[in-house]
Amino acid sequence: MQTTSKTFKILFFTLLVFNVILLSALSFMLLNDRSGFMDAERINIKDKTGKNRIVISNMDNIPPPIINGTIYQRAVRPAGLIFYDKNGDERGGLAITDNETTNLNALSFDYQNADAVGLLVQDNKNDNYFKAGLVINDKDLSGKPGHNTNRINLITENGNAALIMNDANEIPRIILQVDSLGNPSIQMFNSNGSLNWKQ
Repeated sequence: MQTTSKTFKILFFTLLVFNVILLSALSFMLLNDRSGFMDAERINIKDKTGKNRIVISNMDNIPPPIINGTIYQRAVRPAGLIFYDKNGDERGGLAITDNETTNLNALSFDYQNADAVGLLVQDNKNDNYFKAGLVINDKDLSGKPGHNTNRINLITENGNAALIMNDANEIPRIILQVDSLGNPSIQMFNSNGSLNWKQ
């Protein structure tokens, strides 16, 4: 009886020591892994109810947009990061789009139904076209998903820098511009979009 108990104690102690050594070795390897890499195709950060609040994804696994609980088809499939509100509706994100002809990167923050403010960068691969800017939209009070009214654009496009202010019908009414040659101008337009003053 004592022999069995003594044998068990030795075996238990040996296993305990072995597990401590193994855990120590694993901890040492993990803590001293200097690469800091973690590979994933998609990461979902959820709240306590299980709704997504942030999704980080490659373009193959990017989720479709959700507005008022309804799923819509995405116009393009970027890689990036998407923000959601507490109801699980999309409220903005960072999109990195790279296709055969264009690089298009955008950061946006949304109203409840559509884009509100966006930063964008585009440059084409097959020609010298480029554009970067800030876009500010009014909220479409009709509530139509994906609809808004573009009001202010601060853009540089192919070397022409401009501040464009639109009316509620998205018709440019004032354009302040410095062109690629350094020439400044101010233009004003009527409600039909016809130029009626330029300086």
